[in-house]
Amino acid sequence: MLRKLILCLCTLAIIFSQSSSNLMAQGNNSPAKEDQQKEQSPFLITGELPHLTKLLMQQWDNSTLHLTEKQKPQLLVVRKNTIESVENLAPQIISLQKQVTEGIVTGKTPEELYSVVQAISQLKAEATMVHLKCIFDTSRILTQQQLDILLKE
Repeated sequence: MLRKLILCLCTLAIIFSQSSSNLMAQGNNSPAKEDQQKEQSPFLITGELPHLTKLLMQQWDNSTLHLTEKQKPQLLVVRKNTIESVENLAPQIISLQKQVTEGIVTGKTPEELYSVVQAISQLKAEATMVHLKCIFDTSRILTQQQLDILLKE
């Protein structure tokens, strides 16, 4: 039973350690890139919550969405704050994940790695809260009609 637990922890640690590039990298939206970003996600909830400000950037000048001159600067502030917050957390998460991977490979016990895993979970929870705040703040700026248009895309 203990061996299975250690094997499971090793597998998880190896998966988590695969994040070597910037977690917030954007640009290439190929399916392989999206899968890689999901694996490297700093968030606890992946693939289920919309990335509204990213969607907005793609639809910024969409006449159907019709963002107002008042909304645009407000949305840019939300996006800037969100990206900065997550980019500050990402290197910390990557570093701790590397510690877990190296620790288990060098023979540390799960108990010895527990505090590092807890720290990772706390940082990922913090990043998830940043994401939730972004969604909340963005939805307060947009009209319901704009949200509906944005989420249909």
